Parts: sequence; structure tokens; C-alpha cells
Amino acid sequence: MTSAAHEAARTFTEDERTAMRRAVSLARRGLGTVAPNPVVGAVILDREGRQAGAGWHRKAGDRTPRSTPCAPPDLSPGRHRRGHPRTLQPAGPHRPCTRALLDAGIRRVVYAVSDPTLSGEGAAALREAGVDVRSGLLAERAAEVNHAWLASSVTRRPHVTLKLAATLDGRIAARDGSSRWITGPPARRDTHLLRARTDAIAVGSNTVLVDDPELTARDPAGRPRGRQPVRVVFDRRLRTTAGSRLASDGAAPPGSSPPGRRGTGTSERPS
Repeated sequence: MTSAAHEAARTFTEDERTAMRRAVSLARRGLGTVAPNPVVGAVILDREGRQAGAGWHRKAGDRTPRSTPCAPPDLSPGRHRRGHPRTLQPAGPHRPCTRALLDAGIRRVVYAVSDPTLSGEGAAALREAGVDVRSGLLAERAAEVNHAWLASSVTRRPHVTLKLAATLDGRIAARDGSSRWITGPPARRDTHLLRARTDAIAVGSNTVLVDDPELTARDPAGRPRGRQPVRVVFDRRLRTTAGSRLASDGAAPPGSSPPGRRGTGTSERPS
């Protein structure tokens, strides 16, 4: 083990490692519902290191207690809370989460990944108030869950995922067009989960003409999920017709993301 690894092992307790693993798992639940915000998961530890509460950011714009990663009901003053492992660094000193941590008397905050849109104001405010703040615990795991948001925040461009299904000989369909799918049910379930977690799906006009796809996100039973990505068609010759399924099925209309919004997108040959 390297000296850096030894230092990391001394910096974090096993209780904090266990709590951070749970925080990362909780953060994953917010994928597809919190854009344009990052996913965040957090756990509250008591003085003995036991998990006393947890929360995750559930929905963008929802400021009710159940949707905050601070788990405010578990942060009420005087309840002897000690630690707060979380996947993303706290926001500025006047934001509700940082204020709640200070008001509850939390003495130690451990976060996995820094927020590239901030300058560390939240962590600085906590340190100034005497809170022990550490970073880097399970950073790779936490960054993987938030990779699309982190990438778009740094580059100021949408994060794009290419979804492609191909046979071993490099084909994507039968020559006569008879094949509807070349993938199996597990792959198609993964495709719809990917759709549900992105802000937009983009295809070319030829895909619309040949496949006539819906481009919706559906659950394993085939029902539309509650949140649908924006559907985008690249069509320089305006060949897409109003009679296509993606224009007439009543789901989110084809279009583009709102101006100035950083988001995630999927480019695919859909099923």
C-alpha cells in the first residue's frame, strides 16, 4: 500500500466508508429526475458512527424536506448528530443544506466529489464554523454516478451518449428491413432506462422514415414513464411527416433543450 493510500485509510473511518457507499447508491435514484441539477446522496451518522438518517435529491425544483440530500428531519438541533458523508460538496454558506448542517451542530462533513460550478464556499463556511471537512472518499464511484453532469459543467456542453446496437459483422438491421430488433429484452430494458435518464434523444430523419420510432422511455411492461426526454430529429431536407409516430403519439414533441440549459443527450438508432 502506498503512503497516499495509508493516509487515506487513516482519514476516513469504516463507518464513513459504509455510509458513503449508501450515499452513492441513494444518489443514483435521482438520475433522470433532477436535471439540470446534479444527483446527490447523503447520510447522517450519530456519535457512535451509526447511520441515523439519509436522503437524496429527488426532483429538480422540489424544495420539500423529502427531496433534499441533507435529510432535514434527521438534522434537527440537539439530536447528537456527528457525521455527514455526502457525494457532492455542500453549496454556498447561505444555501439551505449548509445552513442546516451548521444549525444541527454537525461536527464532521465528508464529501466525495467537488462541485466544479462552485469555488468551495460551502466547505469554507463549514470549516470557519469549526466543522471538520474532508473530501475524496469513494470519489471515483461518486463521480461515475454524476459523470454526465460533471462533464457538462466543466466543458459547458451537453454530455452525449451514443447508443448503438450492431451484429458481429457490423450490421444494424437485416438487408431487407424485416428485422425490428437485433437486441434481446435485457438490452432493450437498458435502452429505456438510458432514455429515462437523459434530457433528449436525437436521431436522423432516415431513422424516422425507416423505423418510425416513438423514441419514448417505457417501463418493462411497455408503459410510458412519467418523465419523457425531448425528442430531436436531424432533418436537413424536412422529410419528417406529421404522421410519424414520434409526432403523433401525444408524448413530448420533437424539439430541442431550452436555451442555455446544460444537459445530457442520447444519439441512437432506436427500437
